[in-house]
Amino acid sequence: MLAYQRVYKQILQALKDNTYPIGSLLPAEPELEKIYGVSRTTVRRAIAQLAEEGYVKVKQGHGTIVLKSIYPTDAFEYSRLHHFEDVLSIRHVNIPNPEQMTARGMYIDSVASDETISQVLEIPVGTMVYRIQRIFYSGDNPLMFLNNYLRMDFFPNLDRWTEQFWNLYPFLVQHYNIQYQGCSEYISAVSADLVDAQILHINPGVPLLNSRRIARCNLGPLEYAVLRIRTDVMELCITMGPNLESNSLN
Repeated sequence: MLAYQRVYKQILQALKDNTYPIGSLLPAEPELEKIYGVSRTTVRRAIAQLAEEGYVKVKQGHGTIVLKSIYPTDAFEYSRLHHFEDVLSIRHVNIPNPEQMTARGMYIDSVASDETISQVLEIPVGTMVYRIQRIFYSGDNPLMFLNNYLRMDFFPNLDRWTEQFWNLYPFLVQHYNIQYQGCSEYISAVSADLVDAQILHINPGVPLLNSRRIARCNLGPLEYAVLRIRTDVMELCITMGPNLESNSLN
């Protein structure tokens, strides 16, 4: 491996570890030379490759600005190739009767965590967690089926609140004094299984949007959520593009 490739990979790892957050500056070239024990030419070649792939932007008079970090899967490889710097917004559109949207059938129980839930919530496999199940309707039409998984030690006696709230985060802020710190959401396509079909009033095999959310709060991992969305009555609009101004230091 050439020296600049090694430096490139080490900086990528630093981005993944959030050593250099989005919007921050990389260390100046002389400091990078000392950190990695290489020449200025090597540092510049590594930075040039990072800039070419859209991770950083070199601005004269400011330095090297971090535009994005490493994504956890290869799902955004196409975006990297085409230099989409940010997903600017994701919103629901074409929701029938949005003013009539309600949650019904809300139920809280406890289940043993599987490997995925355990990894997200940072607990041993088989640990009991709360599961909140809700079906969202527009009028009489079921649109979405949502499962939230939360740690019992963070939210004691949560199961006492079945059918007593709709919006989860405001409820947790009010009753458990949490501080929401953000989330990541992963959207894919799946085919409805028998349970999905019965809940959402569709046929098995119908395409659904599957959204997995990983959220954090001041306590640590806030929740792991899985949302199934009907595509025949609802769609998502994802706005992408270079968001250089929001990351600018001007």
